[in-house]
Amino acid sequence: MNIEETLAGLRRGAPASLKANVELGTGLADGVSIFESPVGELAVTFNPHGVSSVSLAALDFEDYFADRFGRRLIEARPPSGWEKLINRGIEAGNPGQLPLDLRGVTAFRREIMLIATTIPRGEVRPYQWLARQAGRPGAARAVGSAMANNPIPLIVPCHRVVRSDGSLGAYSLGGADNKRVLLAREGFVSTEG
Repeated sequence: MNIEETLAGLRRGAPASLKANVELGTGLADGVSIFESPVGELAVTFNPHGVSSVSLAALDFEDYFADRFGRRLIEARPPSGWEKLINRGIEAGNPGQLPLDLRGVTAFRREIMLIATTIPRGEVRPYQWLARQAGRPGAARAVGSAMANNPIPLIVPCHRVVRSDGSLGAYSLGGADNKRVLLAREGFVSTEG
């Protein structure tokens, strides 16, 4: 059976589980599972390319995901072995061997996100540092935008990126308070109140 026949069968009313598996396997939808973290439950989405997003589960993450990525979500378990890697990524604040789906970000943002993964646990770097590492020393604001729009916060550790004056700044995964919690858990002591 080719893909056209499979899709035609789905349109005719194939069983919901088969339809969900085909949508997930072909990239028409992403899977979502809930994971625990130091800042609460996280909705972690994934597809055959890797983890595609992380958001607070308390938020309306399904609408957020559909608006941002144009795909729907299906409650599913991650592929074999990924659950352990996701938990490790959440704990370490780094993807390690976990595959990431960065197809939805520009080449510059992808580079900045990958540079952010090199920041050691318990340390921070200013936006300007990431810009220099990327060979674009004048792009600190663009780096800030990349971090603000990081689809995989915590696993891609944008919480370790701060303003040049050392202040923590905003955080896309629940605000500055969550950023402070994550950094404190890693042993970083902020001078901010």
